Amino acid sequence: MSATAAAEPKAEALAERKAALEKKLGKGFTVVVEPPFVVVGDEGPARVKQRATGFLRWTVTLIEKDFFTKRPEKLIEVWLFKNEKTYRKGAKQFFDDTPDTPYGYYSSEDDALIMNIGPGAGTLSHELVHPYIEANFPAGPSWFNEGLASLYERPVEKKGHIIGLPNWRLPNLKREIRAKTLPSIRTLLKTSHDGFYEASYDSYAYARYLLLYLQEQGKLRDFYTAFVADTKDLTGQAALEAILGETLETFEPKWRKWAVALQGDNR
Repeated sequence: MSATAAAEPKAEALAERKAALEKKLGKGFTVVVEPPFVVVGDEGPARVKQRATGFLRWTVTLIEKDFFTKRPEKLIEVWLFKNEKTYRKGAKQFFDDTPDTPYGYYSSEDDALIMNIGPGAGTLSHELVHPYIEANFPAGPSWFNEGLASLYERPVEKKGHIIGLPNWRLPNLKREIRAKTLPSIRTLLKTSHDGFYEASYDSYAYARYLLLYLQEQGKLRDFYTAFVADTKDLTGQAALEAILGETLETFEPKWRKWAVALQGDNR
């Protein structure tokens, strides 16, 4: 992938949005341009700037390097609220929305990432993936969109690349594997948008740890490239089997054994 994704929107548009938000919001908020986003925060000015030029910039740089050649074409605002109270208040006041999560979400309709940054930055790195998938792989299924986003809920850098570590989703995945309530990988890949979000099993954990396995095998970026290029199979099965060099039927028992044995501090 290109080390630097094409810059959209333009600097002038970002500056104009920053000025408009500062005029609209007044005291209590800090607005920072961090291409390709405009960041809004209700913490102190230094802290908001640190988040924008630190963690956000680091995440964007690495996901662009490994996966995305295009930046989001539309101007997207990143709203960082200091705690759940101001997050819920802000979501209602500025977007007329009542969040169904205490952490944060990406609203494609509002062109905004809206989040409670209080518990940590993992939600920010998760949500940043969504507008990039939207720009680079609009036909991508929900399992991959959420799987890649969830993978980077606990990111670190290794040899210049972004790596997702085991996190709090792992124990539930292990429970479902042991209880034999997890459907086949083939079923996950064929899941519809609604089917993914309304699944009776932990679809987020399933997708995350399937991609974490590919990451650990050094095959995740190759899988992504093959998946995007395959216009015939939008489930990812053909690309996955090609990258693995085996069928899902022979791979799945190995993956389940690997997942149950996987260790991590589950943060």
